[in-house]
Amino acid sequence: MKLWNRVFLMEPGRQGEASTALVAAHEAINGMSDYGYNLWETVVGTQGEYGASALVPDIDAFDSGELIHADADLEAMGPLAAAVNDCVDGRPEDSFWDVSHTVGDWSETPAFVTNIFHRAPLPQMGPLTAAAIGVADQLHDVTNTPIIVCTSVMGTGPSVRLILGWDSLGGWSEGTASGMADPGFQERVGVAAALPGVTLLAESNVMRRLV
Repeated sequence: MKLWNRVFLMEPGRQGEASTALVAAHEAINGMSDYGYNLWETVVGTQGEYGASALVPDIDAFDSGELIHADADLEAMGPLAAAVNDCVDGRPEDSFWDVSHTVGDWSETPAFVTNIFHRAPLPQMGPLTAAAIGVADQLHDVTNTPIIVCTSVMGTGPSVRLILGWDSLGGWSEGTASGMADPGFQERVGVAAALPGVTLLAESNVMRRLV
């Protein structure tokens, strides 16, 4: 199973306009395809940054567009896409992630997610992924939040990513605090930081689901 992501950075000062345009476009796409695309807005991190995501069981079918409904009105997408493109500041970035491990209930898409990215030398991807799985299991035991561990090499560079789901910003705040204070979590992070050649510098954000 793969996870597809597209990251948009919108022009400063046009975030409200961009949100409206992106929501309209994604709702239209979901109405004409067999994929349930989610749309995310960064609330803690780079402002004006949005993300689209979808689970991809068949990458060929996803890339070819064959799951678009035969009766879909593709011409209607033109003005919606143009409204989005008018707000974009730079080129969107696409990536595919291999899902390595999941814990918790992902039957419903959460209202908020935390993304945590670690980059490592290619020879350390296996050990870092194993360490990240240990961190995910420990955090889930402490917070009961659902967590995905996924990896990507092409485009992103060798990267390990944790995605944590939350019902609310309050839940994120409380869960993050309790997780960071847990001795088991600190021990697991120490294992990852001790890997040869790995400088454990994480990039992270919190995103709100719009669609």
